[in-house]
Amino acid sequence: MKKDLTSKVVLCLSIMFFNDLALAQGISTGGSVGRAAQYFLGSQDQVLMAINVWGFVNVPGQYMVPLETDLVSLLSYAGGPREDARIKRIRVVRTSAESDSSAVIDIDVKDFVDTGDLEQNPVLRPGDTVVVSGTAFHLVNKVFELGFRIAMIVQAVYLAQWYARRD
Repeated sequence: MKKDLTSKVVLCLSIMFFNDLALAQGISTGGSVGRAAQYFLGSQDQVLMAINVWGFVNVPGQYMVPLETDLVSLLSYAGGPREDARIKRIRVVRTSAESDSSAVIDIDVKDFVDTGDLEQNPVLRPGDTVVVSGTAFHLVNKVFELGFRIAMIVQAVYLAQWYARRD
């Protein structure tokens, strides 16, 4: 384990050194300049990367996670999906530093939990943004909640008018 960690640290430092050397000499690195800036060295000498988590998780935000972190592990770091999360379609927005483009990957985490299909639990890359949306039930619940609040206001206005006429 320690040997594997050491090799990752050496790899990260090598990438950083190579990119800095290439920049100083004006050499193109084929679009990989700046990739080293996506990695960080943690307090326990582990290589970390920044991943964003949005939506229906218990603690959304940006997380510094170890290399080779998969989607389910990231969701666990974020406190897990909320009860009204739609885990059948979690989106991973992946940007590519080389081509200035992005791709959206839809993942069925429920399928991973039910079957263990590793394709439904991808390894994340630096800069990925994971978006967990809400279920249709959540939307319906919000509509009913709004309707209930409007009904309470209408009832209060009606009762106020009724009491005013009564006096």
